Amino acid sequence: MATICAVICASHSPFLYAPPEEWEVARMSRTASDAFAPGLPRDSPEENRAKHARCARAFGILSAQLREARPDVLLIFGDDQLEQFDFGNLPAFCVFIGDGISGYRISPYFGLPVGRERPSRPKTPEHWVTLKGHPPFARRLVSELVARRFDMAFSASAGSSGIGHAFTRPVESLALGAAIPVVPFYINCYYGPQPTAHRCYELGLAVGEIVDAWPSDVRVGVIGSGGLWHTPMGRNAYIDQAFDREILAALARGDARAMAQIFDARRPEVDPGDAEQVGRVSGGTGMVLGLGSGTGEIRNWVAASAVVDGTPGTIVDYVDINASPVGAGFAYWNLGS
Repeated sequence: MATICAVICASHSPFLYAPPEEWEVARMSRTASDAFAPGLPRDSPEENRAKHARCARAFGILSAQLREARPDVLLIFGDDQLEQFDFGNLPAFCVFIGDGISGYRISPYFGLPVGRERPSRPKTPEHWVTLKGHPPFARRLVSELVARRFDMAFSASAGSSGIGHAFTRPVESLALGAAIPVVPFYINCYYGPQPTAHRCYELGLAVGEIVDAWPSDVRVGVIGSGGLWHTPMGRNAYIDQAFDREILAALARGDARAMAQIFDARRPEVDPGDAEQVGRVSGGTGMVLGLGSGTGEIRNWVAASAVVDGTPGTIVDYVDINASPVGAGFAYWNLGS
């Protein structure tokens, strides 16, 4: 029978892939445009270097966990930010079923996104990676989830623009290379109306059941990509550390249902009569339901956690990167398999 051999959750903010010296440059640029909420701490260059080192250490611990687990395939819960999909067709849940997929390792552009034009990266091996797919596992997921009343979409090609950063950045930061096949699982986290975290919890439970019932000697690793609290390019940005730590405390207890409840209980702060605000909070759709933007990626953590619901997780670190600002989290489950 197939086995869940590892589960990992990690942030994928672009700040994690930029040297700490660039953090201060980005902070200064965003300060000039009044992007930060009053009272947001300003970290010193020394603090930025220390936080950058903590993130690198956390990625190293997670990478070692995956190497020890020896997965045959990686299922990555991530989101698309108008990279492969657009408003012409934006699925709530979608699985990539193709033989292989390519994309930028970090970003199509050089530098941090600070509201200015950036030069493009060439599609060379230094910046562009081609990953193997796992069609048998991917197709089984789609079929079995539909049988469990999930309305699934599937994709067999990402087109010339490549797959989004939510799927390639974990491969890059965990030093996995291109040898392990990956199955990208898209969850709409950014654009309203998104699935509730409770539905993502139910999704993760179903995925765990499907893997357990798969009569194949395959070791499956699971990654929840993105989060935690952040509103990139938003106004009055801050980090709700209390919210993040409540999510992480539930994760540490192995209570994915509580993670979903905490997330769904937090409603977006929006004046429905303010069209500009509604557009920003909804990601441009005009439909507001749950938390969106980068914070909405916690849905990916909920789904990954629910795959092994009831098993306590280990928090490697939580780093408040105020230059962004983003609450960067790193966690894994020691499954001993």
